[in-house]
Amino acid sequence: MKGIFVKFSLSVLLILVSALFSLEANASYKLCVKKEVSNDGIAWFDANTQAEAVVISDTAHFRFTVIKCPESNGGFVDLTLEDPMLNISEPLEDLAFGFNDPTDRGFTTEVVGFCAGETGYKENIMTVTGLPSLHPELGYQSYSDNAWAYCEDTPVGGDGCTPGYWKQDHHLDSWPVDTNISFYEVFGRSIEIKIKKQGKIYEPSLLQALNASGGQVNMAARHAAAAYLNAMANGVNYDMTANAVIEAFQTSFDNNNYGVLIQNLVDFNEQGCPLN
Repeated sequence: MKGIFVKFSLSVLLILVSALFSLEANASYKLCVKKEVSNDGIAWFDANTQAEAVVISDTAHFRFTVIKCPESNGGFVDLTLEDPMLNISEPLEDLAFGFNDPTDRGFTTEVVGFCAGETGYKENIMTVTGLPSLHPELGYQSYSDNAWAYCEDTPVGGDGCTPGYWKQDHHLDSWPVDTNISFYEVFGRSIEIKIKKQGKIYEPSLLQALNASGGQVNMAARHAAAAYLNAMANGVNYDMTANAVIEAFQTSFDNNNYGVLIQNLVDFNEQGCPLN
């Protein structure tokens, strides 16, 4: 009877060991990496395209996150995060085998003088490499993510007048450009907007764009129009130049992606208007 029990125990042990080796042999190795950018270190954006580029005047903030993907149980050792543009090369803590290590690896960094006098779009890429812990013969695995920023050429700001200000009849004398100018003449894009009680309008004037109602291109158009007027007005210390506003709208329009543009312009346009 004792011999039977020993044989049974050995059989169970062999099955468990075999199952463990089978699990290890079929381990899935995959990292989920994310790079985010911010202009204030508070609101973060996973800006993977130019249309999502975050406007930066001088200081940029970046957040790096590295974690095993939900479907991955394979561990990683000798993890390194590199970002050549930011001159970053950082070792990361190992990720253990199994599904029980949900803690991410990563950090944030502040880059003063990120734009360094340059203007326009800047893309930088982080790459994470790691060696599968149970199958080093697979070699180092590499995973990347990018982030886009838009550098302004003049780091000023603090003022901003809303679309509601610029569209009022008694404020038209504050306009830095002709009130009859078309949206296309400024932004070089043909758009269709909606205005309450007027319906759809194709190729609106800049003034009509300020009255656009609704979201997406309508919201982007009215805030882009206000942003352009803010940038052009002598009495307004706006956070973007006129060219930066135009390029930002064009990129968002061309990619049909207005989320980050709208958030940036709403924030800038609602800072407080210094005009009468």
